[in-house]
Parts: sequence; C-alpha cells; structure tokens
Amino acid sequence: MKRLTLRSVFVWSMTLEFAIAAPPVIGTVTASGAFRLNGDTVLANGTLTEGAVIETVRGDLSVRLSGGARLSLGAGSRGRLYSDHILLEKGEARLENAAAFHLEALGLTIRPDRETSTGRIGLLASHRVRVAVLTGGFRVLNARGVLVANVAAGSALAFEPQAPAAAAVTHITGTLTEQNGHFLLTDQVTHVTVEVTGQGLQAQVGQVVQVTGTLNASATPVEGASQVIAATSVQAVSAAAGGAAGGGAAAAGAGGASAGAGIGIGVTTVAIVGGVAAAATLGGLAASGALPGQSSESR
Repeated sequence: MKRLTLRSVFVWSMTLEFAIAAPPVIGTVTASGAFRLNGDTVLANGTLTEGAVIETVRGDLSVRLSGGARLSLGAGSRGRLYSDHILLEKGEARLENAAAFHLEALGLTIRPDRETSTGRIGLLASHRVRVAVLTGGFRVLNARGVLVANVAAGSALAFEPQAPAAAAVTHITGTLTEQNGHFLLTDQVTHVTVEVTGQGLQAQVGQVVQVTGTLNASATPVEGASQVIAATSVQAVSAAAGGAAGGGAAAAGAGGASAGAGIGIGVTTVAIVGGVAAAATLGGLAASGALPGQSSESR
C-alpha cells in the first residue's frame, strides 16, 4: 500500500479545495479577434463560467452554452452571462435555440416562447430596449413577472420602463369582446390579452376602444387573459382611427403619443402595460422624446 506523505496530503487537499471552489463551466466563447472576459483581454476563444462578464472590442463574438443555447454579441456590447440567462448591460445580443434561456435588460425579462425562436435584443441609449423577432416569438415581462408584450416573428417593439409615479397606469387599445360575462381586450401593439372591469363596458362590446386603468393584482383573470385591468376610462375609437392605430403600430409610420393618460391614437400608437411603454421601433418610442410618466432624468 502506497504511503501518503505530508506533502501529498497537502497537495491533494489543495486540489480538492480548488475543485470545489471553482465556478462551474457553462460554455465557450469564440471571436474573430480580441474580446474581454472578466476584465482581461482574450484572443480568439475562451471558457465561460457562471457570472462571467464578456465584452466585445471591435467585432462580434459567439457563445455556445452547455444547455444548447446559442447567442452572439454585436460590436460594442457587454453582458454578464449565466447558465440560464444573460444580463445585457450594453449593445445588442442575438438569441437562438434558446427555449430554456432568456435575456434581462433594464429590469425586463425577454424570453423565447419556443425552441426555434430567434431574435435580436438591444439597448437603445440607457432607458429603452428593442426586441426584434426573426422566427418564433418572444414574451416580455416586467420586474414583477407581469406580461408586458407578446412579440411575433417579423415585428419589432421598443420598451421603456416608466417612472414609479406612472408605473401603475395601463393604457391599451383594441376590440372589446365578451366571454361568459367577462370583458376581454387584446392590445393592438403588445398583443397582450387582458380582462377589463368597470362601468359601461357592455355598450362598448364589438368596438375598438382605448382603455386606461390600473392593474388589479389581487384579481384572477378569466382563462385567456394574463391580468385584470380596472378601467378608469373607456373611449371608443372610430373605425378609421382604429385601423390607423393598428396599421401604424405594425408598419411603424411617423407620429407619436401625447403626454399624460390621454395618449392620442394616431399613425403610431404607444401602449403602456405593466408600467412599461411599448411601440413599434421605427416610430413611437424610437422616434419620440419623453413618454407618459418618463422623467427627464432617466433619458
């Protein structure tokens, strides 16, 4: 039997301690040139551990995770990577093959809804997030886990979390329907279906309406809805204006929203769901200045 020396015992214990303390490897990163990994400049490729900070220098870089997800970061991007998500701090990321993986930015969670979903998510300045979907779809949730938007393939929306004073406000537009005594509305911009409660709703069934209200977090929505909105204002929108609003959100024409709860329905519509403003990115949020409830300090 081999005798253990004091030195061999010391080396063995140090090796075991290092193995236990070392963070787990979660994937690999490759780039055509140099990039930064945990503050160090690295050439061509590197190994990723939980919580690693990666930053592009000039070109793009690609990441392959052990769980199968693939993502890439564009030039001038930075993010903190974990086995199940990336916290995007700067720039743009592309996600694919990432059904069990998601991205976080500005307190929002952007989660693919299927294995084949592919999308580009980028930070616009320091206060907006753009989600452009190429295939499949992505769900956007706020910091409390409330559904903010369903973004389908071929569409792109920009999102801006609102200041605390305005975060409770919901402002949506769509056709009001009735289901077994419950009133439902699917927003034209975010495609989120909500249950609406309040006075005078029966008379508005079948019409395109603007609903302003607040989230009733204690209420359980009817099947098919993600949340219950207690309406403080329900206004009918003309067929022409309603079509322009829906078409503007999809085609992202010029125009914007007026400040305050009375957001106008024009060529571009801005919706507010879960304390987050959303609009098509070629107009609306991407083209406008301050939004309802958005303080100048955050811009």
